[in-house]
Amino acid sequence: MKPYQTDMATFEEESPVWEVVVDGNVYSRGWNGQQTNWYMAAVAQSAGEISVGDHDFAARFEPADRTPELDAKITAAYRAKYDGQRSLPKMTSAGPTTATLHVLPADQA
Repeated sequence: MKPYQTDMATFEEESPVWEVVVDGNVYSRGWNGQQTNWYMAAVAQSAGEISVGDHDFAARFEPADRTPELDAKITAAYRAKYDGQRSLPKMTSAGPTTATLHVLPADQA
């Protein structure tokens, strides 16, 4: 994930992130909660790129419209996708949950 810097022309340093799909939507969480650098840049600039395999895509970022139900679905998706990963307990804890980002195609309103 590469959010734009404040100049909206250059990108923040690329950050590897864990992403999951819930109900057809892509979500990612910041490891350090809302103080995660890429999360703060993504929320501030609302745009950037994501890399999937060898392809880069223009993306739009917004804080997720969190509800207890959505949080539970996203947490379940993290547990299913990243089962056995050492970082899973942290990524499904309260701090990262508060920094849940909705990732959309740049051209989707």
